[in-house]
Amino acid sequence: MKSVLPVIILFFSLSIFANNPSLNIQVNEASKSDIVEIAINKFNLSLSEINYSNNPIGIFFINSEKEIKTLQKLNIDASSLKSEGYKITKSESSIYVIGGDDRGLMYGILDLRDQLKYQNDINLVEEKTENPRFHFRAIKFNLPWSSYRLNESLQLHMETAKDLAFWEDFLDMMADNRFNALTLWNLHPFTFMIQPKAFPEATQFTGQEFKDWQNFWSSLFKMAKDRGIETYIINWNIITSPQMTEAHDVANYKDDLEWHYGFTPADTSPIIVDYMRECITQVINEYPNLTGVGVSIGERMKMPIDDAMNWVKQTFVEGIKNANRPAKFIHRAPFSINPIEARKYIESYTDFESPIIMEFKYNWSHGHSSPNLSITHGGKIKDQYWNPKPTNYEMAWMMRNEDFIMLNWGHPDFIKSHIKANGQDFVAGYFVGSETYIPAKEFRMKQSVDYNWKYAFEKQWEFYQMWGRLLYNPELDDSFFINQFNIKYGDNVGKDMFEALKLGSRMPLALASFYQGTWDFTLYCEGFLNGKQIYRNYKEATKAFINVKEMITHPALDKNYLNIDTYTNKKLANESIPEGITTPLKLAEEMEQNGNKILSLCNAVSGKASKNNINFEIELNDIKTWAYLSLYFSEKLKGGIYLDEAIKSKNKALQEKSIDHFEKAVKHWDAIIETTSKQYQEVSLLHIKTTKFSWKLFRSQVLKDIEIAQEALSN
Repeated sequence: MKSVLPVIILFFSLSIFANNPSLNIQVNEASKSDIVEIAINKFNLSLSEINYSNNPIGIFFINSEKEIKTLQKLNIDASSLKSEGYKITKSESSIYVIGGDDRGLMYGILDLRDQLKYQNDINLVEEKTENPRFHFRAIKFNLPWSSYRLNESLQLHMETAKDLAFWEDFLDMMADNRFNALTLWNLHPFTFMIQPKAFPEATQFTGQEFKDWQNFWSSLFKMAKDRGIETYIINWNIITSPQMTEAHDVANYKDDLEWHYGFTPADTSPIIVDYMRECITQVINEYPNLTGVGVSIGERMKMPIDDAMNWVKQTFVEGIKNANRPAKFIHRAPFSINPIEARKYIESYTDFESPIIMEFKYNWSHGHSSPNLSITHGGKIKDQYWNPKPTNYEMAWMMRNEDFIMLNWGHPDFIKSHIKANGQDFVAGYFVGSETYIPAKEFRMKQSVDYNWKYAFEKQWEFYQMWGRLLYNPELDDSFFINQFNIKYGDNVGKDMFEALKLGSRMPLALASFYQGTWDFTLYCEGFLNGKQIYRNYKEATKAFINVKEMITHPALDKNYLNIDTYTNKKLANESIPEGITTPLKLAEEMEQNGNKILSLCNAVSGKASKNNINFEIELNDIKTWAYLSLYFSEKLKGGIYLDEAIKSKNKALQEKSIDHFEKAVKHWDAIIETTSKQYQEVSLLHIKTTKFSWKLFRSQVLKDIEIAQEALSN
């Protein structure tokens, strides 16, 4: 992005403020904005115990566009600042926070707040200049109404997701963590937002109920804008309101699965084209704080490429064009359409002021796997969307998480390596979020457990913090995250807690790299499940557990990993393994080392939290669970290697060794059950439909590996 002139200065004069800890702030009229005001309020609320070292403080704002001479007089060079960037600099008696724009100033204010919270001393404030690594840093949030799938695990969030108090907290979290885009996904959002003027028969809500929806959307979009967050409504192509379907007998899809709206071919009737186009235009016109809309071409779009892309042009592109103001556009990369042909259409959409954001699923539905791009939605990698560099759109990677919903996760090294490998100049940024999980109502914890957060996302604070902060600044030092642990739980535990969580968070990444997942249910790492195993018969939910026989032959996702079958073939044939290849044995050794190190670190911090002890114990149990999952994975890999060798060489001694490892694996699984049962209840999980998830549910399948090994040489 081009460098822009800095807009606002936050000016701390250390001469006025000794006896006024509420921070008496004076704002020049030209510098006032809702974004800056909210940032100041956050700043004030956080700084009740700061050591001012006898230096009183006052705060003033100056609009640098009108006061460039002031910058020159202060000898401050802000020319390097970009949009959303900021600079913190000091003199003997002053601290200056200079924003490249309102968002940049907000981030600068929040940075100063964070520094003072960590250091508790105004004299230790660090000078810095920061600009965002990516200009698009988005959350993917699936809405529970008109949801992509139907399941209690989604619909239980209905009331929470309609509560503006929830959204205020969620948006505050996004702003704190430098996320700047909220993308809201469901099948047909429009009649929850408007009463279609051209199609009144499609109206879904009337009276006070509709007014409540209008207030919800207007308030949500305004709250987001006031925090520097763009908002997008994204749907899954050709779905209409129930009233529209009934009135015109269109898009009346017959479901072949209870939990899904089906994959039957879409209805492309002209009346649907007109209806969708009018809805898009009306939504943009009636909600001025909505940033844009988006579309996914998949599922029902079983049609020739010309028909699919023309449908998008006639509905979304024309609908945006007909609106009375500009709106941005997100276009999911078509799943199974020839990318070269699709690209021709997308690059013909030239009526947008801003580049189109092309969303692209990284490693399909399991982005939290390897930093190496191995597959996309539909299978093979196709680089035609970015080679050559696109002309009117930018790519944004979709980092889906269907793999850890219960346990806290945080691995900054993975995020940094991912950005380094995939942050090319055609990449606008990232989406982060889930299809099978909504982070709204807290539904996982036992009622008997006392915890002091309100919403699900608050428990998983590291996930959002690490992704958001590192998408803004991938050079951010680990000390920042260590300090977060110290602030939460006390200075004695931060370093060890951070290191233990990082080691534990490697386990789902390792499993997803070793065991290739594709669509949503094909892998759930923290439960060791492949929902595809029970895709047609959810009454047999326990069979979703990945047994050793299936794991031996299942392909690896990352080309730098060998599955067990390939590894033992090479071993028995005395073939060398190329350097840089992760074998199952090497992975098993890593998991064992990690698991033991985690438990050692947990023992070191046990009982040492000086505050927030309830949450500390919950988080410590999560980390221990990752340790036991790592150790279980290690023993399962070792047992699988010996079992496969035993079968191929008819060696009973190797068979006995495999059984020994599977018996050790059972002990680790029992430790998982014991640790998780302290705090988690059985929960709804979309991967296994109506069956409630717990680790205890799958103990019989863990034992099954022993049985498989015992019977392996019986024939």
